[in-house]
Parts: sequence; structure tokens; C-alpha cells
Amino acid sequence: MIEAITQESIYEPVAEDLQAVITEIATIAAKAPENAPEHVKDLDAQLGHVLATPGKRVRPALTLLASRLWGQGEGEMPIKMATAVELLHIATLVHDDTVDHADTRRGHQTASKLWGRNVAVLIGDFVFATSAMYVCDTNNVRLIQRFAETITELARGELNEIYTAWQPGVSLTDYNNRIYDKTASLFCTAAESGAVLGGADDVAAKNVRDYGYSIGMAYQVYDDLLDYRATSEQLGKPAGHDLSEGILTLPAIIAAENGASKEILAFMNASKESRADLLPGAIEAIKRTDALEQTHKVATGYIDSAIRCLDDISPSESLDSLLALAEYVQTRNY
Repeated sequence: MIEAITQESIYEPVAEDLQAVITEIATIAAKAPENAPEHVKDLDAQLGHVLATPGKRVRPALTLLASRLWGQGEGEMPIKMATAVELLHIATLVHDDTVDHADTRRGHQTASKLWGRNVAVLIGDFVFATSAMYVCDTNNVRLIQRFAETITELARGELNEIYTAWQPGVSLTDYNNRIYDKTASLFCTAAESGAVLGGADDVAAKNVRDYGYSIGMAYQVYDDLLDYRATSEQLGKPAGHDLSEGILTLPAIIAAENGASKEILAFMNASKESRADLLPGAIEAIKRTDALEQTHKVATGYIDSAIRCLDDISPSESLDSLLALAEYVQTRNY
């Protein structure tokens, strides 16, 4: 049953390799010799804080599982690629938190809160560069090129979010482009790279990449839905956070077309001093429409698409885990 699916059960076929990824990431923050200058030791401590923040490890697990679909994915290269994928994800979080002036991430203080925005940006750059070094270790030009494209897409998504903040006219196309860049692009890369390293032909690699795309889009749509449905304690940030930052996600876009435009526009056009008072009303107006139900249907559609992408792949434990991952994305509550 869906309720019984856990991350541990999903990751079981690649648990050893996933632990190798986690161990490898931990070593990045522990390279300063005992007699190193103090600022070098400071960097190690800062990296240790950033890299030790626990996450779901969905992206590196996706790379490792995809690499096992054809029975050829064991070995060093998938671990290298999965490490690169997770480091890239961590680097984007550091930069996102810095841009967003976020104080906490998953219950831990952010780098920008602890050491200031300048240091945080450079720490993020350090992790970005390190992720690229791991991709280069695969000696696969296709993956190196795709990885570079992903970094471009991630940056473009963040820039688009900044440029469209506090803009009431965000369209569904704008939203889809943004969440592909910010979220689904890295899921695509995680899935495709694993498939390539696992010996997939071009058709199979594209199917697995399409699975990654659909899972990534669903993952973000569910996140945007949870922003209205989950509690602040579950989210680790205030509920309704995106709207409070002037970011229109799918529930607000749908609601604006179905009876909540007055309240949303009033909030978006209000002065900074008035926004806090108007935010609860805008959120309630969104919830009064069927926007949350429609958003859930969109997310479910992506999950169905993801599952269909795996139709032609032979049965295996890794395939079972990828199918279970599609179900898990629908059940998480934070």
C-alpha cells in the first residue's frame, strides 16, 4: 500500500552506493590539515555545516537507481555522478537561501544567516565548482554538457522567479517554465545520467529522462500545494511563504482565474506595510476556490506520465523503486 512506502524501502537496492555518496560528500569538508591557517579551517567548518544538513537524497538515489535498470550500473562512475548531482542541489539551496534572505533551512541556520551573504555566495560557488569536478571524473562528455546546461537552467529559473515576483500576470506557461528550470531540470539530469552510465540506449535514456522530468514537475507542484495545505512546522518555513514573497505558484494562478483575483491583486499591489494584514485573506480566498484540488490533479497527471515512461523497461528491484518513488512523491506531507 502507498502508506507503507518509505524512503528507506525505495533506496534499498542502492543503499550501499547512496551511503558512499553521503560519505564522499562528508570528506569534502574535512580536508584541511591540522596546521592549516585558521581561515582554511573556518572554510572546512562552514562547508561541514552546509553539507551536513540532512535532506531526502532523492536526486542522487534517482541517479543510482536509474543506473541499475540494465544490470550494469554498479561501480564508481554512478557514485561520482550521484555525488555531483547532490552537490549541485546543495549549492542551489545555499544560493536560493541567500537570495531569499532565509534564516533557516530544514531547522538549521543558513550560511547567509551565520556568516553573511557574501560568504554564503562564495560557499555556494565552492560547492558548485566541486560538483563539476565530480562530473568530469566520469569522463563522459554528454554528461558534462548536460550538467552545464542544468546549471544554466537552475540559474535561469531563479532569475525568472526574481523578475516575476510581485507581478500579478504570471501565466501557466511562465510557471511551468520556472519550475522546470528550478526543479525538474536537475531531476532530468539525475535520471538521464544514471541511465547513460548504466548502459541505456538513446531511446531508453530519453524515457528515463522523461520520467525524471515528470517526477521533478510533480515534486515541485506538490511542494507548491503543500505551501497552502501543510503546517509551518511540517514545512520548516511559514505556510503561504511563496505568496508572502510575491511568488505566484499554481494554486494562486488557478485561483486568480476562479474567483480569488480580487484578494490576490489586493495583496500583490499593496504597500509593504499592508501586506502582512492582507496575506491571510488572500490565502483563504485561494483555499475557497477549487484551486488546491485542481493543483492536485495536475500533480497526479505528472505522476501518471512518469510511470508510463517506464513501461518498456524490464522488471527489476530498481524499477520497483522508481515506481515506488512516484507513489512516494504523492504521499509526503512536507
